[in-house]
Amino acid sequence: MATEKIRVLKIDHQDVTSKKSGQVRKMRVLHCWIEQSYQGPDGELVDGSFVAKTSLFDEKIQIEAGTEYLVDYRLGEGYGVDAGRLVPRIVSWTPANRPKPVGKAGAGVTAPV
Repeated sequence: MATEKIRVLKIDHQDVTSKKSGQVRKMRVLHCWIEQSYQGPDGELVDGSFVAKTSLFDEKIQIEAGTEYLVDYRLGEGYGVDAGRLVPRIVSWTPANRPKPVGKAGAGVTAPV
């Protein structure tokens, strides 16, 4: 598996109808900023950042616009127009900047009176 850092910029909600069963499913289209840099053939650092979309059907996965995530993905076989091609499949979404716990006021050690 590989990991990338992705910022979700915008989330669109769509209903998708299956051609085979006619079943309507809820889908989220995530507009994402993928920040990448790599070393080019001449040794210089190249900015390879880009904007892309991905679809998310699993309603249990909590995603918020404006949040950065570390996504783990693996290669899989494509379907539809990508049939027979290798395509990445996101397998987990982890918030990149998890909130840090904040201590409660007065919870520390106090001096004896």
